[in-house]
Amino acid sequence: GDLAATVARGGDDDDAFEADAGGSDTMEGMHTCGVTTSGVTYCWGANFYGQLGLGDTESRGDDPGEMGDSLEAVNLGAGLSAVSISAGHAHTCALLDNGQVKCWGINQFGQLGLGDTEIRGDDPGEMGDDLPAVALGSGRTAVAVSAGEFRTCALLDDASVKCWGGDGLGLGDTEFRGDEPNEMGDNLPVVNLGAGQAVQVLSTGMSHSCVVLASGQVKCWGLNDNGELGLGDTDDRGDDTGEM
Repeated sequence: GDLAATVARGGDDDDAFEADAGGSDTMEGMHTCGVTTSGVTYCWGANFYGQLGLGDTESRGDDPGEMGDSLEAVNLGAGLSAVSISAGHAHTCALLDNGQVKCWGINQFGQLGLGDTEIRGDDPGEMGDDLPAVALGSGRTAVAVSAGEFRTCALLDDASVKCWGGDGLGLGDTEFRGDEPNEMGDNLPVVNLGAGQAVQVLSTGMSHSCVVLASGQVKCWGLNDNGELGLGDTDDRGDDTGEM
């Protein structure tokens, strides 16, 4: 078939662009975000829950005159820029140049990691300096972030992984994390991937997560209805004790 048309966006045409698309079977999950090499973040598509981070719920890119220089950049805070972006079902998370993580959009399971279930980015005054960073723990920063359908995971600077939001967190239970106070930061356990195991790569699917370890092994946990964990069965992992 024909090549897809080039996405029109504002800024310097020589500024390279990397994008990530959120997906689901419902309309509210259809959005795309990208980061230029200079750290400017743009989002377009469905915006029912403020997942574009533009302070409203108007979709972008579905009508003429909404892209290119007309598409507003996402405000991540004074002096802050994004290193990478991950689009979930109807929420979005950015890894910032200072190692912080900021998330916005739908938040019914605490997937924004802010200790509540309030949506962010759908009203004015919720982005930029008004959007708190996710508390990752004392002295901890992130090196990668990956948003799933209803949860988010981050690879931290000590090669550990933390996940928050809905189920599939790999914490040996089915409790949500990040939807109530005192569940994040030092109170949020790391995912137990085995003694002395260091994570090099993290990827979060719709309802499961996988990591590549320094040993070269791959470990996956979460929903396993179709064998997505690669373990020769359809048993979920990480939702009960003794599974991680």
